[in-house]
Order: sequence, then C-alpha cells, then structure tokens
Amino acid sequence: MKKFFYAILMSVLILSGCGKKVEEEKIVPPKQVVTMEIKTKEIVDQYDGSAVAISKNKINHIIDTAGTVVKLYKKNGESVKKGDLVIKLKDSTTEADYLSAKANLESAKSTLSTTTNNFKKYQILYDKQLVSETEYLDYKNRYTDSQGAFLAKKAHFEDAKDNFDKLTRVALTDGVVGNLFVKIGNDVKKGNLLFTVVDETEIEVSVDFPGKWFSNINLGGEAVVEVSDLGGKTFKSYIKEINPVADPETKKYKVKLGVPNIDSSIKDGMYIKATVPAGKRNVLVVPEKAVLVRSLLSYIYVEKNGVAKRVEIISGTINSPMIEISSNEIKEGDKVVVDGLFGLNDGDKIKETLEK
Repeated sequence: MKKFFYAILMSVLILSGCGKKVEEEKIVPPKQVVTMEIKTKEIVDQYDGSAVAISKNKINHIIDTAGTVVKLYKKNGESVKKGDLVIKLKDSTTEADYLSAKANLESAKSTLSTTTNNFKKYQILYDKQLVSETEYLDYKNRYTDSQGAFLAKKAHFEDAKDNFDKLTRVALTDGVVGNLFVKIGNDVKKGNLLFTVVDETEIEVSVDFPGKWFSNINLGGEAVVEVSDLGGKTFKSYIKEINPVADPETKKYKVKLGVPNIDSSIKDGMYIKATVPAGKRNVLVVPEKAVLVRSLLSYIYVEKNGVAKRVEIISGTINSPMIEISSNEIKEGDKVVVDGLFGLNDGDKIKETLEK
C-alpha cells in the first residue's frame, strides 16, 4: 500500500515539474525588433576605381648634348607659353661643331653653284656639238658630286644647328614649369632631365573598367572623381576615351576620364577615386544595416508569422544607405529586420515595430 501511495506521489511531482517547464517555455517573451518592407527600387550601377592624376600634356625636356647652365629664365611653379625661354646652356664642342658645319655648308653651296653653272654651259655646248662627250660628262659628274656633297653638308648642318639651338631650351607646350632643379654653373650630361612642363587645364584619369558593364558607357558620359589629397573634394568629369580591347590578364577595359581643372587645384600625381555610372536597374533593396555576413555568406532575417527566418542572399550594388539583394526566398513586400539583430537567431519569436 505504501508503495502504491509513493508511486502516486512521484507521478504527481513529475507531472508538476513538466507543467512548470511547459509554463516556463510559454512565458519566454518575443524579441523586440524593427522591420521594414522589402521594396523594389531603381538603382544606379557604378564602378569605383583608384588611379593617379596625369596632366593632359606633360613634356619632359631632356638635354641632347652635354652643357653648362649659364642662365635661368623660369623657376618651378611659373606659367609658360609654348616657345618661352626657360634655360640657356653653353657647350664649346656643340658650338664649334655648329660653326664648322655652317662654314662647310656655305662652301658646299658655293661649289654647287659653280658646278651647276658649268654643267649648264657645257650641256648647251654639247647639244650644239661644240664640245666632246668626255668634256660634257666630266662637268656633269662634277655637278652630281657637288650636289651630293651639298646635301650631306646640309644634313650635318641641320643636325648641328638643332643641337646648338637646344642649348637654349624653350617650353614645348603651354603649362607650368616643374622638375627644374639645376642652377647656374651646373654641368649637365646628355640625356639628363632639365625640366618638365605640365598642362594643368585638364587632368586625365585611367581606370580598368569591368566587361559586364562595358555596353552601358559611352564617350562623353558623366563621371565623378574624388581627390583624397584635397580632403576628398569631388570634381565632375567625362568619359574621354574607351579602349575596346580588354587587357589579356585582367580582362578589363581601359577607360580614360577627362577632368576639367579650372582652378588648377588638382596636381599631377595626386591620388584619385573615380566613380563611373554604368546604367540603371529595378531591383529589390534593403538597408545596408539589415545585411549580416558570417563565414563569407550574406543573409538577412525576415518576419514569417511572428518568427525570425534567416535567409541567405546575394548582395549587389550599394546605393547608400540601401543595398541590392537577391534570393528565391524573398519578394517585394516581405518584412526584413533592420534593428534588433544582436543575438537574434533563426526561429526566434519576434515582436515587430514597422519602420516608416
């Protein structure tokens, strides 16, 4: 009998404990979250790339002969026009070669004039049969030889004159002088850089553009560049050149942007972030903060009958603060959790507040 009452008592206690557990499970409060409806929105695809600013025209002025700096007409940072004097050098060897070539050319010119006149005279006499063919051919050969000598002396003179003229260096384009570090009295060797002239009226930026958007850009299309060296200042630009041939390694296409540099604030060599619009599309979007990443996978939580359901998604273009998403498990109008994500797990009961 005692065993019977003991068994009943144990059964009551067990049932009582289970009841408490069930009761405890029932009173677990749902998690407070904020949701919003997934919407379809037109977004702008854009390519962001880093590059370096390059002046529209940039000419390095290299010395072709050795020389000594005797005069400076400009200094770094000064504006010049094409043909303006910048540096004058002196080199006795170059000057002597020029003067010698000039004298030799005058001599060859005089000889050619004489042989030309003699040849013409003997050609007339030969036509009248007043001189022999031997005499005529002799003067013809003299004329031919003097003509060849003149052309050779002329070529040497032009080369010598070019070297001599380059001792007085002028700007080969409009722009601003840079890299001018020589001083009066400095000896410079052949091939040394004397100075650079950069045309800052327009800056060029080259970016490697992906093939998937290649058909969405056109010459003259608008773009934007951001210059980090100027505190992130942005400038309007345009598509200046499109290379239709992909790089064999990267499989991307070189696109050149032109940036009007009206105030000359962008300098050659500054770092640039270029943004190139590449078409518009209607896609599903959610706030960026709604997308979580774990183990290289992106996912969101959507509300399904008062329960949080984790859905793996593929994220796409970002038009901050919204981001493109795609998944076979979601559609427009579904509600996505945008706040209260910390500690939220798949299957958790949720109490939502709809964000306006």
